[in-house]
Amino acid sequence: MDWVFAAALSMTPPVLLRAMQPGAGIFNFLALYAAVIAMIVVAMMGTGLFFEIMNRRHPERKVQKDRVNARKWRELVYAPGSVAMLSLCAAGGIFAQWQGWALTPLPLSWWSVPLTLLVSVLLYDAWFYWVHRLLHTRVMFRFHALHHTSVSPTVWTNHHETLVESFLNQFYFFLIVFILPIPWQVLVVQKIYDQISGMLGHAGYEHFASPLGRTPWPLASTVFHDQHHGYFRFNYAHTFSFWDRIMGTLHPKYDATVEIFETRQERAR
Repeated sequence: MDWVFAAALSMTPPVLLRAMQPGAGIFNFLALYAAVIAMIVVAMMGTGLFFEIMNRRHPERKVQKDRVNARKWRELVYAPGSVAMLSLCAAGGIFAQWQGWALTPLPLSWWSVPLTLLVSVLLYDAWFYWVHRLLHTRVMFRFHALHHTSVSPTVWTNHHETLVESFLNQFYFFLIVFILPIPWQVLVVQKIYDQISGMLGHAGYEHFASPLGRTPWPLASTVFHDQHHGYFRFNYAHTFSFWDRIMGTLHPKYDATVEIFETRQERAR
């Protein structure tokens, strides 16, 4: 694992390497910020292209068959602000760790990487669930209403959000380095996962239905978040369904719907 890190460092621009050193300045942070933005944009475009191709090849996998989002390309006008905000939160957390302002991260090892990644994904799912519930309150919904104009979401709906919503959802990536000794490399992996899984949840087509996405297993699916957009009052979490199950906010037909898509995919093989 050390040789992978060393190889990555050898290809890192000097201005970004300087950001890793104590006492780095604003220009070094801006270099890191630009690098995070570039990473997110690459992940976004690659994931978006993948689902555009998959959705056209498998129209039968559309979750909301009676609804069409005719304004999906216009939703992208909000993507630059959303990407800028989430990248600022992630870059801020990484920079804080590099400067020694946060907890000292665990050394990279065969156990620290999967352990901190798993713990952080679990913590973020709790963060996302309760922030999402907060955004659905009467006081805060004005910051979330834009996102819900996409009743039938598409892969691009992931960034159809206000700056306030983006900040509330993504501030976790700044805060976590002060709570968990997570190596910044693991935080980068989680951010890429968050980007891809967020777009998966909004894809509008269920391509990966499996028993892991329904009871007794805890993972969520595309159907999970699609039902949130379609019915509004259910399925608030991100990666797992157990918060919604515990709090009674799981859509009553979620498990059965996932199973229907599983059966259709098996028949199509």
